[in-house]
Amino acid sequence: MTEEVPDLDPGGLEAFIEEYLQLDRKVQRPDGLYSVLSGPREKQYQDSLRYFLDPQKPHGFDETLLESVLECLGVHHHNLQGQHVELETEVQITDASSDGRIDLVVCGGSALSDHPRWAVFLELKVDATEGEGQTPAYAEADRWNFSWFDSDEVVVDQLAETTYAYLKRDSADDATADSFQSVAWKAMVRTFDRQLQGSLFDYPHRSVVQLTDFIQSLKQTEHMDTPFDESQLSERLNLYFEYSDLIEQVEKANSQFESDFENLSEYLQSNWEVRLRESYDLEESRWLASPSSNAKWQGLLPDYWDQDPLGSNSTIQLYFRHSPTTDSLRNRTLRFRLRLPPQRHVHTTPQGDSQSFNDVFTSLATAHTDRFDDTIKPENVNEVRLGSASTLFLKAYPLDPQNLAGSYFEQLESAVEEFCVDNPELLTLLNEVFEETYRTVFEAEPVGEFSGPLHPKESEV
Repeated sequence: MTEEVPDLDPGGLEAFIEEYLQLDRKVQRPDGLYSVLSGPREKQYQDSLRYFLDPQKPHGFDETLLESVLECLGVHHHNLQGQHVELETEVQITDASSDGRIDLVVCGGSALSDHPRWAVFLELKVDATEGEGQTPAYAEADRWNFSWFDSDEVVVDQLAETTYAYLKRDSADDATADSFQSVAWKAMVRTFDRQLQGSLFDYPHRSVVQLTDFIQSLKQTEHMDTPFDESQLSERLNLYFEYSDLIEQVEKANSQFESDFENLSEYLQSNWEVRLRESYDLEESRWLASPSSNAKWQGLLPDYWDQDPLGSNSTIQLYFRHSPTTDSLRNRTLRFRLRLPPQRHVHTTPQGDSQSFNDVFTSLATAHTDRFDDTIKPENVNEVRLGSASTLFLKAYPLDPQNLAGSYFEQLESAVEEFCVDNPELLTLLNEVFEETYRTVFEAEPVGEFSGPLHPKESEV
């Protein structure tokens, strides 16, 4: 550590926690911010959602609120943190003959792609009702004026997943278009409330206050009785000022711990390949180490599983991944997984006979479930999901909290030995599926030859 962690007064900390837990709710409640702002409530909610759902905004919630809202809408996107997300309000249909504008659009996908992979179209209603033919027109629109890097248009047919939602009072009529799911504001209240339960000090205080005001306004919109009283928030903040010196010490200590985890993560990112090469001969084995500047994406694979069938520098890959992120280090766990990238254009675009690489691969892998069970032994791993792209299987290895760095390298070597060295049957089966998929989709043979397991270095005499 670069600084000494400040000494904390256990008695003061205990008193603070005791008072924090025993706050009453009898203070007079002031008007919320939304009660004094001018303008339509619908516009206020529109701007608030755009701010809170954007992971790039400085509210400190990152992707948390967006993930919660997407789950509320029944939308599940793996690795939202690794995707680029854009939000725009008052998004207009591209057709010059239409003046239709939907309230909010959220698009996400790879930052390397020239078009988003998915989109959520949100129409918001508070006091107003749906205009004549409004949601049917939105549902039938095939192009929208939306900025995505160098492009200023989103084409609905190019989206892998499209969701339409109509947010309204619980007592109001549903959207007229069947493709729009109608969601009451009270569902949003429950979604946001869950994120705040016990999380006052997990997020920036100002952001908590702002989100709490938004929640309270939504509750007023739905005439909901609220178990979360603003007076409670006021007393909590008064408690914060009373114990501000102690809290500052805790936050300073936590800041140093955060820095330590970041430093350890960077150290592991920079050194895992070097450590692995001390034990294994990657060149002789014809395997590739694929380090990344992002801790989440550290890869290892046979070079044969890295193919460029379209000559586009966007390669087909099947690889083993580990992620020395600060979260994994805090959780004292190394997760080693086999990954089939779910979003790469070359993986997901239908080819000659209208089949994508990922669709064919997961179908063939599922057909060989029994053989995979014999080689992976499901009882020895934490997850097996052969039927969908992304993580095909995963095993978690515990880390020693007394020696996180050393145990990470040791467990990484254990994982490599288990799946890349000592299980040629698994690698052979995976390669069979890889080759058959490649031939089916691209009507060609993969370049090169499969080299088999990773070879340990011969010990020097």
